[in-house]
Formats: sequence, C-alpha cells, structure tokens
Amino acid sequence: MRDHRTPDPGPDPEEEPGPAPVPQSPTRRRTRVALVTLGWALPILVVVALIAAAIVRVPYVVISPGAATPLDDQVVSITGASTYEHDGRLLYLTVTVSNRDPNLYRWLFASLDPNAAVMKREAVIGCASYAASDRLAVDEMDQSQDAAKAVALEHLGYTVTDEPSRVQVIDVLCEGPSDGALELGDVITSVDGTDVARAEEIRPIIVAHRPGETVAFGVLRGDERLTVDVRLGEHDDLPDAGIVTRTVTPHRFPVDVTIDTARVSGPSAGLAFSLAIVDDLSPGSLTGGRTVAVTGTIADDGSVGPVGGVAQKAVTARRAGARLMLVPKGEEAEARRRAGDMRVVGVATFDDAVRALSGEAITGTAADGP
Repeated sequence: MRDHRTPDPGPDPEEEPGPAPVPQSPTRRRTRVALVTLGWALPILVVVALIAAAIVRVPYVVISPGAATPLDDQVVSITGASTYEHDGRLLYLTVTVSNRDPNLYRWLFASLDPNAAVMKREAVIGCASYAASDRLAVDEMDQSQDAAKAVALEHLGYTVTDEPSRVQVIDVLCEGPSDGALELGDVITSVDGTDVARAEEIRPIIVAHRPGETVAFGVLRGDERLTVDVRLGEHDDLPDAGIVTRTVTPHRFPVDVTIDTARVSGPSAGLAFSLAIVDDLSPGSLTGGRTVAVTGTIADDGSVGPVGGVAQKAVTARRAGARLMLVPKGEEAEARRRAGDMRVVGVATFDDAVRALSGEAITGTAADGP
C-alpha cells in the first residue's frame, strides 16, 4: 500500500534556514503574567494606600506650638480702680491641640516634627469624648480667670469674698463604674438626694453603700439637669464610683476685671493673668521693660500648678522674642530643651513669680540660665 504522507519539500528557497523556536516554559509564562499584573496593580495599590492614610484615624493627640499673646488692654480691661501704663510685655502661651483623632498623614508628620508631641489619646483625655474634654477646658479657663483675679487683688490688699461652691467631675476612670454615665465637666449637685457643694462631701455618702449597689447622682451638664444612676464598683475593699472631683469656689470682686481670650480654653494661663492684673493696677513695670512669657495654673492660695506642652510653649515664647519664661516648678528642664538662649525660671507660687520678675533668686528652683 502506498504511503500517503506528503514528502518534505525542503527549505523555502526564498528564506534562510535557521534554528527552530524554543518553546516557552510554564514557569516563565507565569512570571511574565505576574509582572504584567503587578505593573498595572501597583499604581492602584498606591492610590488605595494614599486614600486609606487620609481616612484612617489613630487614637493619638497632637500637641504643637501655638500663640504668644500679649496681655494688653485688648485682653485685660479693668474698671473701678486706677490703672497704670507700663513698659515691657507679658505674654500668655498656648499650644495647638488636635480636637479629634488625627489621620495617618497628620500622625506621621507630627511624629517627625521635633517641635510637636504625639501622645496616646487616653493619656491626654482618658476615656472622655473630645466634646466633653472641650467643655471641661472651657470651664477651666473661666475658673483660672476667677482664681487669677482673686490672687492678684488680694496681693494688692483688696478684699475678695467667696461665692457658693460646687463640685465638678474632672476625671472618669476608664471602664470604671461611671464610664459612659458621668462626663468630664459635670457638676454634681446631689448624691442619693443629699445636696453636695464640696468634693469631700461625696465620699461618705458613697461608702455608706456596698459595691454593686446603685447611687443616684444629681448632675448639671451645661444647662441640663439630669439624674444619673451609677452602679458602684470596689476599690481598696470600699465602694467606689470611679470618678475624681474638685471643689470650685467662685469669688466676688471689688474691682471689675474682664479677661477676653476669644476661643482659647484651659487653665494654663492663670499665672499670667494674675501677673498682668497686678501690673495694670501698680505703678511702674513688673516686667522691667522686658518681654516675658508665662505659663502655669494658679490656685486660690497662690500656688502654681503644672501645665501641658511646656516644650511647645517654649518654642512659641522663643519665636515671640521673649527673653525670660516663667514655668511651673519641675517643668524647667522640659522647657529648656526648646528654649534656645531664652532664660527659663521655675516658680512654685505667685510670690515666686513676682520675685523672679524683680530679679531675686527663687529658693529651690533652677533659676540660672543665659
């Protein structure tokens, strides 16, 4: 039988003979597909990551340098007593604090900024909401102004009288008995139907109960009156509501002092306010003609308390041209790290601050510097 195979005609006379093509392996084909896929997928992944970084928020608070504001007659105005012109400037200092969780961009840039501080949200405002923390800060500004007026006027020999006091919540234990019930800034008016006006009056009513029992708190929150039930926990074998309170005592003054800080809140300008009031009501110049930056809380007894963001405030003071910065005792080292050649003095009381401005040495503080 004849074989019907078609005979090989040989090379095409018009083509040059060459090697046969090498078949591509499956692994090489997969590698090429992967590279092509990565080539168009990578830009998409980058875009998705950039969008996510703008959307995703992290539980941190960013503290940055703020403003140095002169305590002139635009901020402090006094009627009912003689006031005096003076040389020099007293500056009160602020920091810029984020009022919501920052996105990843903000968190990253702040982490790389040597003049900013990035802190865990819980370390700054605990478990409170930003709104509740802001409400407390507004109250603290009012209270700092009231205490500053009292300290300054009593220093000058005026008589200041107390108004009825109240009890305010200044901290709520995270996941404690009052978490989600009481808020920062709440004014407690009663406990189990008993009126309270001082912080020390609350504890005896609480310990009369047992852990697990419910206590009714009468609360003033803004303009709203509420009754808040709290099931007591236990601390050191005693019933506990998981809150920290303080007594707030307003005052009545013989001189009308108005302090306008616009939208600035918080208690840290109290010392600066008291010094500015004394300067306005006294002949001469408390600053000696210098530009002096001041930060620190002030209490009714004249004691100066710690503040946050001292390093950032030192940056602000230095940029504003201050040659001297007064800070609460114990916070000098932190301020000096960002103070440059600005002198930093730590003070524990209002009288310490007055002596520091007059050039006297402050016992127990590191008052040396350039």
